Amino acid sequence: MKVEFHLNKQKKPTVDNGMKVIYGNAKRGGYKLRWYAILALVISPILLMLYYLFQQYVLTVAPGIITSDPVRLTAPQDGVVASINVTDGASLFAGQDLIKMSDSVLDQDIHFLRTELRKLNETLDHSEQVNLTSYLSAIESAQNNLTQITQVKQNYEKYRKQGQVSQVDYAAILNLYSDAKNAVFQAQIMLENVKIEDQQRRAAGNIAQLTRSLDQQLVTKLSKFDTLAIRSPYDGYLVEMIALVGQRVEKGDTLAVVSTNQQPFVITYLAPKYIAKAEKNAKVTIIFPNGKRMDGTVSLAIETASKLPSQLTKPFEGAKAFLKVKVSFDEKLDNHVWVEGMPVEVQF
Repeated sequence: MKVEFHLNKQKKPTVDNGMKVIYGNAKRGGYKLRWYAILALVISPILLMLYYLFQQYVLTVAPGIITSDPVRLTAPQDGVVASINVTDGASLFAGQDLIKMSDSVLDQDIHFLRTELRKLNETLDHSEQVNLTSYLSAIESAQNNLTQITQVKQNYEKYRKQGQVSQVDYAAILNLYSDAKNAVFQAQIMLENVKIEDQQRRAAGNIAQLTRSLDQQLVTKLSKFDTLAIRSPYDGYLVEMIALVGQRVEKGDTLAVVSTNQQPFVITYLAPKYIAKAEKNAKVTIIFPNGKRMDGTVSLAIETASKLPSQLTKPFEGAKAFLKVKVSFDEKLDNHVWVEGMPVEVQF
């Protein structure tokens, strides 16, 4: 059958008897949009699978964290944080006081020991003193005798030069002078011996023994008190201050995290099957969370890690064996683009 078309319809297909006719262009557009959505829904799992296979077998990407190998400073004993002298990010020098802790029990013990020692020393000072009067009188008498004999000896020497004194008489004076000097020396020795004996008696007494015992306890307490001052172990900076003023802490609690001024690096955790790609001096690409990329180099021999750090673990993920690889940045890393423990990806 032959179909004939009217000329007017051919020229104006959207007009019929002077009225505009709409043939549903919008509906056809909606059909296309739904078709594309269905097509994307079907293809997306395939694309995701291809991407996963590409990463697994073409690219090797391992999780990692940026770190400067910080040190955690812990509480040496139970106590209260009395004061904090620095803030996060502050530069530190070795031995700098960071945190001051207090322990009321330790303070009371030190105060008690010092009070008791002061009382014992006062008692020891006022204890019975040895009578040295006779020994001092003996020394004085011997010195007076020596003075007189010295004067006689000088006269004899003058007379001897004039030939008025015999050798026998002069020898007798010399013997008397020597005996007088020995008498003074012996009297002084006796006095010193008495003093030494008195000191030994005091040192061996009950008060002296108790004093030594309390001194030893005080030294131990003061040494323990000194550990309440938390100091920086080296030059560096404060990564994080965890403690708060007034906080009650127990022995072993982390108070602060400090690090050296060394350039940060990446610790990445690689599956054992990729061990060949983690050779020393191998080149890698470090990918930051914001997409920034930097070149790096494997700088340390491989170690075995039993688990991932908390920043990289996923819920319900079991323990796996990983190769712990240290990666150094080829360029200096600015401080404003990283923080301690920031998760990154390392592409081998």
